Amino acid sequence: MPVVLLGASGCATVATVHPRVAADLGTASRGSALEASLARPGVVGFEQVAFARWTAGRAAFIEWDDPRTAAVPKGTEEATIFAYVIDHPRFGRYLIDGGVSRDLEPRLNPLMRRALRDLDVRIERTTGERLAGEAAPRAVFLTHLHFDHVGGVMDLVDGTPVYVGAGDAEERNLMHRLTGRPADIALEGKGPLREWAFAPDPDGVFAGVIDVFGDGSVWALSLPGHSPGSTGYLINAVAGPKLVTGDAVSIRLGWDQELPQPLPKGARAEARASVEALRRFAAAHPQVAVFLGHQPLAY
Repeated sequence: MPVVLLGASGCATVATVHPRVAADLGTASRGSALEASLARPGVVGFEQVAFARWTAGRAAFIEWDDPRTAAVPKGTEEATIFAYVIDHPRFGRYLIDGGVSRDLEPRLNPLMRRALRDLDVRIERTTGERLAGEAAPRAVFLTHLHFDHVGGVMDLVDGTPVYVGAGDAEERNLMHRLTGRPADIALEGKGPLREWAFAPDPDGVFAGVIDVFGDGSVWALSLPGHSPGSTGYLINAVAGPKLVTGDAVSIRLGWDQELPQPLPKGARAEARASVEALRRFAAAHPQVAVFLGHQPLAY
């Protein structure tokens, strides 16, 4: 969400002080193993769920100072808060990102509540409503810790494990101080954040690759840039493989026209490399459906 995309400056603070431990799931692997897994039939159930929508100026999503944006007209973008329900035949149900909780806004500080009003955030359903009467998720796999991706964790039972890319909790930004670290509110009552143990991908397909369950069905992908621990997920689903980019690419302009996000200068090179890796992978594997961070399928 735009309020968390502003650059870091003086008096910056970390994204969360929630406790952290090493992930107890997943094994570091390599891009060639990930690519080989695409040849096998998918076994995981997959559902994209839209939880809320908002409207923001394009400056919230693309970097106007970059010459590549010169031909893009000013205007607004409709954005959606998505999460994903995945059902593994052996290991059970998991969420990718947290969705939305109605309990979050009343606990936010005045700056964040005003931001939500200015963006005209419209909640269509909450995580609790979507999951009512169904199997509770065994864990949440976050793409990153920005509050529009972690907020719905509040609706899950206390102790639900939450996994995130290493370094995300330590992201320093002035906005974390100004907004009161909403990730801390969303994570209250949950166990320590479990940080994925990425290692450099020997094949260079992505910065790092983790085989989450050890059977090639779900993969965590290191995509640093939008945040230090930004993580994508490749799901070998029954209906075909799905690539969840998180906010490594948040809207179609970022994918179709390769337009950069408004990020601190120190993060731009990593962000560009992550987007290029995603685009190369999608081009090499056209059977993979791509799910962007805040808008519908790229294609």
